[in-house]
Amino acid sequence: MLGIITEYNPFHNGHKLHIEKSKIKTNSKYCIVVMSGNFSQRGEPTIFDKYLRTKMALLNGADIVLELPITFATASAELFALGSVDILDKTGIVTNICFGSEEGDLTNFLDIANILSNEPQIFKEHLNNFLNKGMSFPKARFNALKSTLNKPLDFLNEPNNILSIEYLKAINTLNSNIIAKTIKREKANFHSHNINGNIASATAIRQAFFNNNINSLKNVIPKNCFNLIENILPYNIPTINNYTNILKYILKTSNIENIKEIADITEGLENKIIKHIDSKCITELINNIKSKRYTYTKLQRAILHIILNITKNDQNYLKQNLNPYIRVLGFKKSSSNVLKDLINNAKVPVITNLKNSKNILDNKALYYLNKEIISTDIYYLFLDKKIKQEFKEPLVII
Repeated sequence: MLGIITEYNPFHNGHKLHIEKSKIKTNSKYCIVVMSGNFSQRGEPTIFDKYLRTKMALLNGADIVLELPITFATASAELFALGSVDILDKTGIVTNICFGSEEGDLTNFLDIANILSNEPQIFKEHLNNFLNKGMSFPKARFNALKSTLNKPLDFLNEPNNILSIEYLKAINTLNSNIIAKTIKREKANFHSHNINGNIASATAIRQAFFNNNINSLKNVIPKNCFNLIENILPYNIPTINNYTNILKYILKTSNIENIKEIADITEGLENKIIKHIDSKCITELINNIKSKRYTYTKLQRAILHIILNITKNDQNYLKQNLNPYIRVLGFKKSSSNVLKDLINNAKVPVITNLKNSKNILDNKALYYLNKEIISTDIYYLFLDKKIKQEFKEPLVII
């Protein structure tokens, strides 16, 4: 059984190709996808909600779509990967994971993942040395790895290569029996803004939507997905700036000590954010405070965590205890046998109907599920469309 970790923000031809190639590489008939909900790992709202993206995935090779809880979905690459792999491991039926990477080969990844999993003394010394020089943690870690292995590691500048290593680390941490494989990303660079041929990056596709250049996407998005999108446009596609007033309200009505407890708020960052509270939008606020130590993405995640009230304690608890449940967003009727196997073999309760969650989850699990429900309500606050309520929205079944 194949497992894939993704955001599908939005689903495109590259994703479809990834599923097809991964099934072949792992000799798998079925594919279980773990997908972020309504907010992404970069700290942004997804351009289409999780229900539409679930349908896109099911129409193009996925058999079941599981939700990556919001506390993992908006975290750093390390926690994002750990939470995702943990879900696949806890299904009890996933035997292989296959992720796309710019490198396309596990050899270098395995060496680095082993160092990061075990942290030998020489690596720790290099890391502390670079951190003491004022480097951001990602840059310090990169230089520490380079010094430890004594070889070029330029391929680590690619985001999917970084995630690949985090997936391998997670497998090590969990002592999972899941077998990892990778396939090389096709054609489009992760950050490329070009739309040529039939493969384009999610970055370029999102930009086309923001620029209302929808027709340019016909060749890079599966036809069945394009038809779904056409049926709901035009409507407001959310950006982080739509939540500016919510952020300002929270900052103006909260005790600064509470803001300090929010995930990714470190080293006095709360003071810098409050200092620039009158910025006209969140993007401007981030540009006003970003520095070598604080990357744009880290700041965006920190601000999203303020909006969603995701605290350091929330992340720390899950890092130690991991996923207390598995939530199904949708499945294919033809793969109902896989859903049955999932329910029978999962190591934690499987939620297919939120109304029954109180009967199968303990209070701590319900706390994290409620985070999901609240984040969904926040996602829809400004959208000029019918608001979907978690307890009323059925499973996506095709």
